[in-house]
Amino acid sequence: MWGVLARLALVALLGPGAAPAAAAERDAGWSCSLGLLAGSALPDARLGDFQWDVAPRAAWGGQVLLERGRFATGARLWRSSTTQTMDLPSGPVAPRVGLTRLELTGQGRVLALGSTALLVTAAAGWLHLGYAPDHITIPPSGSGAPIVVSLRAVDEWIGGAGVALRRPWGGRWSTSLGVDREFFGLDAAHRSGSAIVYGRESLGEWSARLEVARQFQLR
Repeated sequence: MWGVLARLALVALLGPGAAPAAAAERDAGWSCSLGLLAGSALPDARLGDFQWDVAPRAAWGGQVLLERGRFATGARLWRSSTTQTMDLPSGPVAPRVGLTRLELTGQGRVLALGSTALLVTAAAGWLHLGYAPDHITIPPSGSGAPIVVSLRAVDEWIGGAGVALRRPWGGRWSTSLGVDREFFGLDAAHRSGSAIVYGRESLGEWSARLEVARQFQLR
């Protein structure tokens, strides 16, 4: 996946840029950008202590920005998923964990290399962790009834920063490739020898995104 994203990004970033007149028109006033996002998310390696699968995962989302000159602000949706293995007397189960991020985001252009712009980005918002299925059934050891354990959804604040390269093409379209690191906290418990350790963990996630966006001039 990383190789495919890199090839797509190189084609987009090294291809023909937008006409100077179109770029000047966008910088002259407000514009709106609607983008589709695809890429990969890499969970914090420490989540492996809680039996999460921490391999890179496909991710997708969307973004809407209001832009003027060097700066832009808006909202972003970003979704990925992984699994968490739980060892039961009847054998391990691995429910899917969906991670949905809804954030306010901002970006600023710090350098222009021809038609390609280097951006710094920042975001802050809400992270939702949900399980599917959202319960597990533990079979009884004797003749009693099975125990059903609910896997409660978790909501946390999240925020971070990153960098991106963006290049316009076709007049009103643009392609960007960005990488960021975001941080969040979780109340967690894991086994350490024969003891169960409870605590608040500060965790993070790397994301790499390829965006294809359409700009609309606002009059």
